[in-house]
Amino acid sequence: MLQINKHHLKQFYEKCQKDKLIGIDTEFYRVNSYYPKLCLIQLSNTKESVFLDPIKHDLNLEYLRKILFNTKIKKIFHAARQDIEIFFNIFKKIPRPIVDTQINLISLGYPHSTSYAKACLDLLRVNLDKNNQFIDWRKRPLSKEQITYALNDVRHLIPLYKKINQKLDPKNNKTLKSHYQKIINIKIYTQRADRSWEKLKFIPSNNKELEKLKQYCRIRENIAMRQNIPAKRIISDSEIKLIFSKKANVKLKRNILEKLELTD
Repeated sequence: MLQINKHHLKQFYEKCQKDKLIGIDTEFYRVNSYYPKLCLIQLSNTKESVFLDPIKHDLNLEYLRKILFNTKIKKIFHAARQDIEIFFNIFKKIPRPIVDTQINLISLGYPHSTSYAKACLDLLRVNLDKNNQFIDWRKRPLSKEQITYALNDVRHLIPLYKKINQKLDPKNNKTLKSHYQKIINIKIYTQRADRSWEKLKFIPSNNKELEKLKQYCRIRENIAMRQNIPAKRIISDSEIKLIFSKKANVKLKRNILEKLELTD
């Protein structure tokens, strides 16, 4: 269990260049904010697992950038979407190439939301303790149990990747590719407001109402980003849907729109 400084990170990067593989995970806090607060970065290669603590120390962006954007090193994540978002917020680009073991598990017949713990248990016979899964990672000092938990989240990524790779079904390449295209689509990270309506999984009855839905969601998202608070705290998804309900009264709809500084 090793917290590394600039010198160690350089050495770690040099080892990764030989392995061509690196496991990556992050711990963050996102309860009362729009943007995630980065609390920990965990890294692994075939020899060791280490972590960076951006709360106690400034990140060494030079070698972190080299690790993330060296195209000869595969970056292995599990459920990569939010980790990629964090790194995009820092560097304004997406790490390449990436492997998401959660996506690759689909080729073995697993559902898309399969947890890292289940994958490790099923494929590696490793039973992970997940008691620290929902703690506040901002708090310091970190206990030995917390550090062990965090490092276990990357320690098994490379073995898991290799085990899945042995079993991958080439027939599922198109399915896997479509999932990867979603998480490496830069528009997800640069056009949050314009695409935010998609998260509602709700389609109004006509095109005019659809354009209004996009407008309301875009305004809500922009307010949330500006104030760094969760979008649903501005108005909830159910309130947005109520605007398009024929059963909701006019006064209620007006009150909802006023939260967006709009009138219909």
